[in-house]
Amino acid sequence: MSQVSPVTISAATPSGAAGVSVPGPEKNASQSATPSPRPTPATASPAKLRSCAVCRTRKVRCNKESPCSNCRRANIPCVFPSADRPPRWARRLERITSNAAQVANPEAEQVMERIRNLESLVKQLSGQLEQAHAAAHSPHDSSRVISSGSSPHDQRPDHQIDAPFPTVTSTENFQKQFGRLVLKDASRSRYISSGFWSRINDELDGLKMETRGLAGETSDTSEDESSQSAEKSLPTQELERTPSERHAFLFRHNLNPAGPDLREFQPLPSQVPFLLDVFSENVNLLYQIVHMPTVRSMAPSSRGRNSNTTTLTLANEALLFSIYYAAITSMEEDDIMMNFGSTKANLNLKYRLGLEHALAAADFLNAPELVLVQAFSIFLFLVRRHDSPRYVWMMTGLLIRMAQALGMHRDGSHFHHLTPFEVEMRRRVWWVVCILDVRASEDQGIDLTISSGSFDTRTPINLNDADISPDTKITPTECQGFTDMTFPMLSIEMCEITRRMMAGPPGFEEQSRLLNEMNDKSEHGYLQYSADSANICYWVGVICMRLLVAKMTLITHLPVLFSSPSEHFSDEIRDKLLVSAIEVAEHNHALNSEHACHHWRWVYQTFTHWHVIVYLLIEMTRRPWSSIVERAWVNLHSPWLIPVQSNRNLRIWVPLRKLMAKARKHRAAEVQRLRGDAGAARQLEIDDRKLPVPKSASSVRDGAYSWL
Repeated sequence: MSQVSPVTISAATPSGAAGVSVPGPEKNASQSATPSPRPTPATASPAKLRSCAVCRTRKVRCNKESPCSNCRRANIPCVFPSADRPPRWARRLERITSNAAQVANPEAEQVMERIRNLESLVKQLSGQLEQAHAAAHSPHDSSRVISSGSSPHDQRPDHQIDAPFPTVTSTENFQKQFGRLVLKDASRSRYISSGFWSRINDELDGLKMETRGLAGETSDTSEDESSQSAEKSLPTQELERTPSERHAFLFRHNLNPAGPDLREFQPLPSQVPFLLDVFSENVNLLYQIVHMPTVRSMAPSSRGRNSNTTTLTLANEALLFSIYYAAITSMEEDDIMMNFGSTKANLNLKYRLGLEHALAAADFLNAPELVLVQAFSIFLFLVRRHDSPRYVWMMTGLLIRMAQALGMHRDGSHFHHLTPFEVEMRRRVWWVVCILDVRASEDQGIDLTISSGSFDTRTPINLNDADISPDTKITPTECQGFTDMTFPMLSIEMCEITRRMMAGPPGFEEQSRLLNEMNDKSEHGYLQYSADSANICYWVGVICMRLLVAKMTLITHLPVLFSSPSEHFSDEIRDKLLVSAIEVAEHNHALNSEHACHHWRWVYQTFTHWHVIVYLLIEMTRRPWSSIVERAWVNLHSPWLIPVQSNRNLRIWVPLRKLMAKARKHRAAEVQRLRGDAGAARQLEIDDRKLPVPKSASSVRDGAYSWL
């Protein structure tokens, strides 16, 4: 076995994992072979050599060579303790304990107890490393499973859940890796996935706090002052930049070195209640991203412009700006001009700038919290109407990382210190993040970022906002019937089924089963309690569910269509997909043209049904021009099939225009042929009767609008 240089292991928090320093072999050899000179009074005495970790654990004599004789004989790595200078808080503790050695101090005893706990944890990790190396180099132990110890339970706080140390064979097993939600203050927290580092984090935090308490006001601050002066003398000003300056590049505001006053972007206090009402009805009703009673209690009122703004945190300001932006984006141009006396474009820009500056000032990348995740989620839902799908996809990746940093991918029931309100809001927001992930992945045609086995967060409870509040101590009982959470629960069910479909079900039968399950859950589940034809919410829910079922039928069956070797099977699928494509187009047109639900039109207009457009154009050119094909042709001219604000210069428009020209030419030729052959026209009508009938109502007028 080759000689192993001494390895130094130092405990650290997860933000900087265990530091491992490996001195060069030449340096170690010279230190062990050359005797140290006798110290003189004018020179400091050299550091005393210490025994290796293995010899100290076994309590045997160590010759302190590298490697030592015992480790060389046992054919195991020789690990020496660190010879580096201890951290500042440890040196301060040493001075305090040495000066007050004769004074009995219970706080000092607590500090020493924490130090002993840290030493035991580091020894435990060293022992695991020793066993791992021994198993790797010993043939008879190669099949041995290296078990991991758990952190001591006598010091574990009751409000936290520790995870056992991961075994070698299960470090990537999500169900066996329980992390820790580490609270930083009243509103911010950080999730640590490793049980070992969460335990180390507890001990170090407690040790630093007690050391600071022991030092009091008389502690020596010369080292702190010298370290601060060293930091200021760095040749860069990066450390002195504010969060607004560091993160402004994300929102293209980095050209302005000074952040603006956020009060410049705030609405009038008299406008705030109206904006909150619009947001509640147009946006929050669909997803319940925020708890509206809580938002209303913190929002500025009309009693004065600065009545509540002075007490708002930067995170809460970002949330309010996202609500203002969402409310304006969800409204129609005429409504905005009538209520605000301004254009929609001006107000959109105003509140978006306020949101972006507030997010940057809140340091949302380095210090995420639940309120910032809510604000960012609301923004990404609405910004689809103005920015590219690629921009939304990129930003959704940031949102997912923010949520994971808070441990929202773990159900809140694992963290006993969370209140029922916090657990419920974390569930709601996490599933909103999942919905955004599905939308972004669908737009880009790529796999989901949040994989199926990477979270265990449960679905929210079917409740009204009045049933739960930040003061709730006991989890309320789930309601039966139509509640504030009915629409969000329906969206979550659709998201979950869509995730399973996008993950690649095993076969055609499984796909059909999932689609039927999706339809049954909607019409016989949440929507059964509001089967009133006069209820616009019920009508919208039914139409949206039918649209999604038809859309997923089209998306999931297209691969079968192109890969099936059976021509008969392919014709059957083509007929099914043609009907599904027509249903998607007609349901989409019905939702956008219905005035009673125009306040939700922003949702429908964030979807561009490319699969429907492309499939209809391709399928038209290969079929005789029957009545079902004419119906598809009419639906292609719906003004809502492609949003008006879509960029017509995208490269996808080149093949679309060519396909449209080909379909138009084919239609003209077919109409001329059928006019001259009455028998062929009658036969086409008979054949059409054998096809499945679309469940949607044809409401698009021919020639109403042409998008090409």
